[in-house]
Amino acid sequence: GIECHVWKVNWNMGSATDPSWVQRMVAAGRVQQDAQGTVSERWLCPSHPENQALEVAAMVDLARRYPIDGLHFDYIRYPDGQHCFCPGCRSRFEAHVGAAVADWPAAVRRPGALRQRWLDWRRETITAVVRAVSEQARQARPGIRISAAVFRQWPTDRDEVGQDWKLWCERGYLDFVCPMDYTESTRAFQSQVRRQLEWSSGKPCYPGIGLS
Repeated sequence: GIECHVWKVNWNMGSATDPSWVQRMVAAGRVQQDAQGTVSERWLCPSHPENQALEVAAMVDLARRYPIDGLHFDYIRYPDGQHCFCPGCRSRFEAHVGAAVADWPAAVRRPGALRQRWLDWRRETITAVVRAVSEQARQARPGIRISAAVFRQWPTDRDEVGQDWKLWCERGYLDFVCPMDYTESTRAFQSQVRRQLEWSSGKPCYPGIGLS
């Protein structure tokens, strides 16, 4: 009677990834870069179409092949606010806004209308994968439940790491959400969960408990 939900780490290749695969991704321009152009060898770029297709295919294939009860997203975000500013992100964002961005990446890091469009576009690169997995996995295995481990402060984290999990709950992409409320303070834990119950828009909210 125990349900099996497959836990999938997204974008982050981690230390266990075959080094030859990592180098293939670097050579293909499929990994993230910071504002200084430094390559992050362990994170796939979420705006790259092939990376998006890879994440979606991997998760939907699990739903299609095996009688699993759920799929669980983890690391479904950017690592921080300093990524990704790779050439691919620049060209894809410019195509999105229909104009060249000359002062790159400074132009999208300064407060203003262009930065807001950048943050919206950045969030959508993550949301597109959540939406596609949710729709296709449900077609492949009706009744499957979709969930995600998410950062705990939705209002700020949606900008910082592109994780708009309130929207995912509102639109029904997720069946439940697991905020990572890692704290040793009972009071802080209670306060966080109260806010998260509002943001989860009626979807079950199962807080992640972490003690260091």
